[in-house]
Amino acid sequence: MKIDVPVQFTGEVSVVVPDHLSLNDAKLLAHKLALARIVATCDNPDAPEEDACDDYADECSDTAQATAEQDWDQCEITGVGGTWLVQDK
Repeated sequence: MKIDVPVQFTGEVSVVVPDHLSLNDAKLLAHKLALARIVATCDNPDAPEEDACDDYADECSDTAQATAEQDWDQCEITGVGGTWLVQDK
């Protein structure tokens, strides 16, 4: 039996990114990484991260593209503060 549980997260995720990135690239990387790690699944926990890392590499500046994958691997989530809401269907 499959039961879909609608959830919503409201809060903030703190991400440490490499210092050498421009502010725009740093924000883009943090955004992609936070979303990928929040939506990772038990069946295939790397899939959302791989897709998000590829998206970051496609969208970041030409300068950041050379180190996109290494920058992704160096990032660390240092905190998550917020609330998960489960909504009745």
